[in-house]
Amino acid sequence: MADAARAILIENDMMLVMERFKNNQRYFTLVGGRKNDDEMIEQCLVREVREETGLEVTDYSQVYYEPHTEPYNNQYIFICTVAPHADIQLGEYSEEAQLNKNPYQENKHTPMWIPVKSFASLPFRTPQLQEHILKALKKGFPREVVNLR
Repeated sequence: MADAARAILIENDMMLVMERFKNNQRYFTLVGGRKNDDEMIEQCLVREVREETGLEVTDYSQVYYEPHTEPYNNQYIFICTVAPHADIQLGEYSEEAQLNKNPYQENKHTPMWIPVKSFASLPFRTPQLQEHILKALKKGFPREVVNLR
């Protein structure tokens, strides 16, 4: 079973999400991805955020764990802060940028900031996680990791 790290990034009432177009479906996820065999989940988080947005994570705290069965990855979800930055963009050589360039495959990735207030209406990939994030936006994120099983 593979593991993946995901980032919840909120700045100035805006939330960072990844818009996806895959197999004729449009949906949204958190920024992040699969852990390499030789890295810790926190290293994966920092690397994936950098690759998918160009942002440098400066602080993080795991807030959720979402287990999945094969072929999906177990998700470690972190609330993060990042260094001051300009615009976001996919890293030129990231997996997502390479998939976006493939004219024979419909699998597009676009990182974007959305108003926090519009998060509830997004077609989010995992509704259970979306519900927990929406609750946390009102009451605060948990101090201990919540298992979403």
